[in-house]
Amino acid sequence: MSELPKWAEDEINSITDSSFKLEGEWEGTGYFLDIEGKSRLVDINFYERLPNGKHIITARVSDALNMDEFRKGIVYTYRLRILKASISDRLAEYLRKNFNLNMDGVYRFELYSLEPLEDVGYEGSVGEDVGEE
Repeated sequence: MSELPKWAEDEINSITDSSFKLEGEWEGTGYFLDIEGKSRLVDINFYERLPNGKHIITARVSDALNMDEFRKGIVYTYRLRILKASISDRLAEYLRKNFNLNMDGVYRFELYSLEPLEDVGYEGSVGEDVGEE
């Protein structure tokens, strides 16, 4: 595999937080693979395919969520914001030809709400107030 040329590296490195624009929101079910409290990042495996074609993502966690309540081994319904930073056609073509990567942009995911599925024996929700049934 070859190294990136300077122009491609410069374009990728120029992507900042302000480069990301909201593409939409998405809801799906899955479970945590990893929970990193200090960095407020989580890896999630979804049963459904996300709009970018993936089933496993790393997501930033909203400050409104208490990560101490997150549990591995529990199936949750997750609500995400999907953000995307565009890349040039030149970079997209280069990545496709040289690395077999079919990319139209760089995606970022933000977890803002989650709820355990009722049938897993875990009561309560994280990120929303839900009354008892």
